[in-house]
Amino acid sequence: MSAVRPIGRHVRYLQGHCILRHFGSAAAVPLSDPHPFAPTPQPYNRKPPEQIKVTKLSSGVTVACLETYSPVSRVGLVVDAGSRFETEKNRGVTHYLRNSAFLSTSNYTAFRVSREIEQLGGHLSATSTRDHFMYTADCMRNNVGDVMEAIASVALTPAFYPWEISAQTARVELDLRMAAESPAIGIMENLHKGAFRMTLGNSLYCPTYNLGKISSDQLHGFVSTQFDPRRMAVVGVGVNSDEFLKLAQDAFGSVKLPEQVAAKQAAQYHGGAEHRVDNGSELVHAALVTEGVGLNSKDVLASGVLQRILGVTPFIKWSTNTTSSRVNKASTAAAGGNPAMASAINTCHSDAGLFGIYVIAHADDVRKAVVAAIGEFSSVSKGNISDTELTRAKNQLKASILMTHESQTELLEDISTQILVHGTYNDAHAVAESVDKITGDNVVQVAKKIFGGRPTFAAQGNLYDTPYLDELN
Repeated sequence: MSAVRPIGRHVRYLQGHCILRHFGSAAAVPLSDPHPFAPTPQPYNRKPPEQIKVTKLSSGVTVACLETYSPVSRVGLVVDAGSRFETEKNRGVTHYLRNSAFLSTSNYTAFRVSREIEQLGGHLSATSTRDHFMYTADCMRNNVGDVMEAIASVALTPAFYPWEISAQTARVELDLRMAAESPAIGIMENLHKGAFRMTLGNSLYCPTYNLGKISSDQLHGFVSTQFDPRRMAVVGVGVNSDEFLKLAQDAFGSVKLPEQVAAKQAAQYHGGAEHRVDNGSELVHAALVTEGVGLNSKDVLASGVLQRILGVTPFIKWSTNTTSSRVNKASTAAAGGNPAMASAINTCHSDAGLFGIYVIAHADDVRKAVVAAIGEFSSVSKGNISDTELTRAKNQLKASILMTHESQTELLEDISTQILVHGTYNDAHAVAESVDKITGDNVVQVAKKIFGGRPTFAAQGNLYDTPYLDELN
């Protein structure tokens, strides 16, 4: 009733007549005619986005700002300090760090951080990848300064009080339990561990043996050595460029270099490993990968085209995805009509990556489904690509790139990643033009190189008939 009452009892007058009295006659107006009480539509002349501006502060922090004239701004601090920088002594510290991101600092209490951002109508979040750690916030345009101050405080002057850190153990344990319920997370974690061992092989999650053992000193040590201003990017989307640069200068212009500079160890692909988790589930998840390409590789776009030639997840909800996905079509046919799904996976990190196939099938059919998907990969590596497939795959990749940039969240992450990896930024239209230049020969050469690499295999489920890695070789 509360949702109806404002309509039934709210009375406004127009030209001396009560609107409610005209409901009956208004209903008779043809839908093709303008409604007699509808306001005259005003043209929406939103300005086009400006060119991105990238500046390096004297402290070494890179600042990038893009004015999109959006009423909502997105601000982020991205640091080249993901889980790849953990050591055997502090394994899991980035998991604790992202759960402790908005606790007390030298300037703020945890309550003040939450209260002030809530009062502004903002939203704070902390996320991490194997490469990067990110503090991000959404807020109204006129509150960017307050949000920037809060992010600088939680990132640069965290208190890490022992009693606050110990309270995060329950949240970390919950994350571990939730991750354990997702076969896909387990598969990807095991693939990275087997493929890279260290660096990119480090998990995004705290190992159970370190649960409750990550200390305040370890968190302080990680931040003090890894949060190097030369590996930081402050990014704003939907902000006034000149004002944002001044705010960034005030907040991050005096960041000092760490006393002990931590060198970034290059990722090294090893491969040849096999991880099998036999848990009795009748639905088996299996993935076979080899060394892919990193974001710093000239072949990164060609690998994206290759992925879409082989097939990714469905573009149409509830579809079987057997029309355009070669690996899914082959795996489904091999499973004899029983439920099965296959797609190409292409995970690109800053300096390395993984490429391969991911199959989900019943325990009785998984062997046939995996072999069939690998057969399609082999076929592509031998040059079996039609012009139609190449055109479709390039269009799908361009659409994915352009549509991703419709989101300020994705746009901020893309800007910060490009700046930290390349030192420059190419917008979505420039990248799409580069995709147009990719030829079939480019794709085949990348496919040959990837398919000929040393494989890594991971599987989870009832594995009685799941092939072993040496059988797939």
